[in-house]
Amino acid sequence: MSVLCAIDFSRASALALTAAGRIAATFRQPLTIVTVADPLLATAERMRAGGREPVLLSGALAGFVDETLGPGASSRHRLLVQVGDPASEILAQADQADAQLLVLATQGASGVRKFVFGSVAERVLRRTTRPVLVVPPAIDGTALRTLGAMEEVLAPIEFHDHAFDDASLADRVARASHARLRLLHVVAGGEESRWTVLQPTMASLLEDELSGLRASVTGAAHQALERLAESLGGTPGPTLEVVEGPVAERIAQVANRAEVDLVVLALRGVPGLLGTRVGTVAYRVLCASPVPVLAVPHEARAEGTLSFLDQPTDRG
Repeated sequence: MSVLCAIDFSRASALALTAAGRIAATFRQPLTIVTVADPLLATAERMRAGGREPVLLSGALAGFVDETLGPGASSRHRLLVQVGDPASEILAQADQADAQLLVLATQGASGVRKFVFGSVAERVLRRTTRPVLVVPPAIDGTALRTLGAMEEVLAPIEFHDHAFDDASLADRVARASHARLRLLHVVAGGEESRWTVLQPTMASLLEDELSGLRASVTGAAHQALERLAESLGGTPGPTLEVVEGPVAERIAQVANRAEVDLVVLALRGVPGLLGTRVGTVAYRVLCASPVPVLAVPHEARAEGTLSFLDQPTDRG
């Protein structure tokens, strides 16, 4: 078991590495750090080095780790330089290490040696069966709080057969991190309707009926969240919130509150509110969230998922 972090030498991936390093230290987990080089770059270096392994690339990785995590950090963790398709190599190394958690940045610029990352996070999320912590580049490293030490965890909830599983995992994350849990349901909808082709009187009547329907749906959603919170048990119970509007935008707005440190986002292999695996809504949340997102595929919510959360921690 381990934590695996993929980096591309960008500022964004330095933040992901910082988060991975803190998680590994807090929960006493081995950390594997991998970077994936463009095949042409790796071939050019091998030619320059006379066919030997890409020593320069390995040295660059060690230097980046020491600069990000502190002197000597590279000697305490497993470092890998792979060549090929980044998403495929990251997934292969996660399987080999039996990683409980993958840590990625949402985006990264090409490094000084053109290491490839780009839209790798999206492609990894479409194929992985393991939890993935996605760290946005907007995070200030000095303000980064992650698994093990947070103030509030936000869990968007969709009412389906696995709602309890989604909420239960978020609850475990929050309790292991000494954080409050906020359960959020978004009643999907756009901006206020504009009945431009109707007479004003008819448009007003339709708006009144629609407002009543929205109030009824919102009330029912809040009651469903209350039942879900009761089923989780424990004290204190989660904060409950129901909002209306475009789903991804509302989730990001709630996450933008200063006290929210993490979004726990369920991904599923069947169509639903958050899309198929990484659907439009889920990907927009991943792109728009101002805080890290723990994306959990349906297959990863079995017993033993993120089992290190239940271990004693080292909180520095």
